[in-house]
Amino acid sequence: MNKRFNRGMLAWLCALLMLVLPVGAAAQEAADDPVVVRVGEFTYTQSQLQGSLDSLLELSQMLRGDAPSEEEKQARLQATVDSFVGLGVIENKLSEAGKNSFTDAELEDINQTARSKYEELWQVLYQQMQKSDSSVTEAAVTAQLEGMGYTFDAIYDEIVLQTRQNRAIELFCQDVILKQSQVDAYYEEQFVAPDRDAYEGNIDRFDQEILMNNNEAFYIPEGYRYIRQIVLEIPQAAMDAVASEKVRFNRAAQAMTTALQNLTMAATEASDWSDDLAAAKTGYDEASKALQEAQSDYQAALKAATLPLMQEQVDEIREQYAAGIDFKSLVNRYSIDKTERNISGEGYLFHPDSQQWPEDFKNAAAALSAPGDISDPVVTEQGVHIICYEGDVPAGEHVLTDDEKQLLNAAALRYYQLEKLNGLVEEWQAEYEIETHPELLKY
Repeated sequence: MNKRFNRGMLAWLCALLMLVLPVGAAAQEAADDPVVVRVGEFTYTQSQLQGSLDSLLELSQMLRGDAPSEEEKQARLQATVDSFVGLGVIENKLSEAGKNSFTDAELEDINQTARSKYEELWQVLYQQMQKSDSSVTEAAVTAQLEGMGYTFDAIYDEIVLQTRQNRAIELFCQDVILKQSQVDAYYEEQFVAPDRDAYEGNIDRFDQEILMNNNEAFYIPEGYRYIRQIVLEIPQAAMDAVASEKVRFNRAAQAMTTALQNLTMAATEASDWSDDLAAAKTGYDEASKALQEAQSDYQAALKAATLPLMQEQVDEIREQYAAGIDFKSLVNRYSIDKTERNISGEGYLFHPDSQQWPEDFKNAAAALSAPGDISDPVVTEQGVHIICYEGDVPAGEHVLTDDEKQLLNAAALRYYQLEKLNGLVEEWQAEYEIETHPELLKY
């Protein structure tokens, strides 16, 4: 499934994680592993449910960044029990239909699929960890992956569960026929509405979560525009001319870091406002002011040293653009920024309220009044920038391509089939003797 539709299945995936069986389905009860859920002829033991519950709590903490409350833990405990009850009902129904067991060939296919998925996840994590630490070991990657709950056995059990779920859908939910209104409602509820609620009027969050992490959004706030830039390398002569200002700026930045550490330590150790805390706050304020002054002086000196050396090339670029040469062609010829988005794509998304751009750059980009306008040269540490206002980004929900519509239809069909299956499972529970012992679980 295209990554554009992965987030819409998040709720279903979380429910699936609750049913990951670390020791296999319908395990035999042992003295030290009592049954927690019994549905008809199928039983699930303490180790199975506890492992699933622990994984769910760890996932929740990872996604939220904090620990759930006791009330939320209790709710997750009950949800885990309810999920295994649902699994038991499905297994009983499949068993009655002769569809709950697997042939050797089917088990081998599941094993191969699980192995491929595990190796794919391993490679993705390895590449991510290498970006921050090129010396990362294979053992460290494996440990990190398993610490996140993605063991081979967990993935294997997930695929077994998916296979059983698919069989139940084939048996009991094939009569689900989608109307376009249902697909539209699914897209709005699962994709558009969450992004609208998250990002409308919150440019900083959109920049951080979507733009800076190269993610895709299903809703774009008002006010974004496409920009493209030519970035020219700053001559070494200019860098040499501002060497002393850069040293001062670097020292001020280091002093600011030290002052922040001192303030943090003083605030941690102080029970109330004290002389030590007041002194640390004064030191921090002074360091912050000194850093702002050093940064301003450095930027001014860099601009003064750079622009005279670059004016001839800047004039050459502006003359060619005025003569009708496409800005994208000039980017390809002159710019050291060779990203695909800048070279051949639609350009960078920019909003006047964004905080991710250097102040001078942001002011210059925001001052461009109409598509096709280009800026005067802007000097930053990254180079000399000439910015082009390429056009406005359509605000509102993402308009799906034909390929995306096909993916959406498939995802929506699965969603409504699962919705029907869940309803059937609730009805079928009355057909079986059900016994649960949630008191055996810890949270």
